Amino acid sequence: MDFNQYRRPGLPRLKLYASLYAMLVLTAVLGRSRPGELGTLETLRRSSFSRIMFMDIGMISTLGALYLVLEGKTPVRVPGAVATLFAGSFALIPALAWEDWTAMRGEGEN
Repeated sequence: MDFNQYRRPGLPRLKLYASLYAMLVLTAVLGRSRPGELGTLETLRRSSFSRIMFMDIGMISTLGALYLVLEGKTPVRVPGAVATLFAGSFALIPALAWEDWTAMRGEGEN
């Protein structure tokens, strides 16, 4: 597989963003709880692995927000970064896609 197609803004990267976002939304909508599940709070209380993964998600969102602020070229970068700190990938993926879409159209260069 040629990963070079994802190095710069373009249709392959926009398709990747769309696929990731679709999977995220479908999982959020269709991912119902199952019988016998502990629930979020009980899982965090009982499992150190779950606590570490929960913290990891926060760190990755923070890194994504920082990347967006530092590398973004459009006015969306700051509100997108702030939203990412609260909504994670639900905000980061659309903000990154907007940055790429704008770059593909030749706009947003400061």
